[in-house]
Amino acid sequence: MTNFTRRFLTVLCLVQATATQADEMSFEDRVRAFLLDNPEVIVEALTILSEREAKARTAALLAGFPQLFTDAPRLGEGAPDAPLRVVEFFDYKCVPCKAVHPEIVSFVAEHPEVRVEMRHLPILTPGSERAARFALATDAVHGAEAYAAVHEALWNIRGPLNAAGFQRVAGQLGLDYAPIEAAMESDEIDARIAYNRDAAIALEVLGTPAFLTKDSVVFGSTDMDALSNLWLSQ
Repeated sequence: MTNFTRRFLTVLCLVQATATQADEMSFEDRVRAFLLDNPEVIVEALTILSEREAKARTAALLAGFPQLFTDAPRLGEGAPDAPLRVVEFFDYKCVPCKAVHPEIVSFVAEHPEVRVEMRHLPILTPGSERAARFALATDAVHGAEAYAAVHEALWNIRGPLNAAGFQRVAGQLGLDYAPIEAAMESDEIDARIAYNRDAAIALEVLGTPAFLTKDSVVFGSTDMDALSNLWLSQ
């Protein structure tokens, strides 16, 4: 039972209790009198209503981008068939994204019912998009295992995200860079990045990391306690 429900029931009990003392007053008058004496109840009700309306609006917006939750898992943490999917928008130049990642790994290890699927939202620098294209092209050319390896390598690059760095990463992992480079400007990769950006704009995501469930959007937060409480309440 929520705090508001308990308070509402208290209101009804108190109103009923005054009935014998003020029989000449109608039920509506007694409710009105109580609310005038306790306006904080109205404020609490309006706050809850606003939260519900915001949640419904977010769910409706998210419903316009079903692929976020229906695409086959490609890159992320947790079991691919976990019943609860959280989508994380990230950028390879995003320091908070890197900082919170170990906590996400620990969280999904403790909660196998959750999968955090990572999606590219390159918004911080031109290098961010080049890196996203390199990772996605690796997936297209060499598959998911190489994609995951390149992803980890890109997290750890401290310098500029450019062709020289990508070629070096590919060489270290034993990958043929030429077909990866050729695939980086493909229509498929254009569409994948554009879809994520369109979703972020529609959902008013203003930064990374951003975490999405089917009815919630949180961006810029690395408070893992708050995030995990939200996710587990879905």
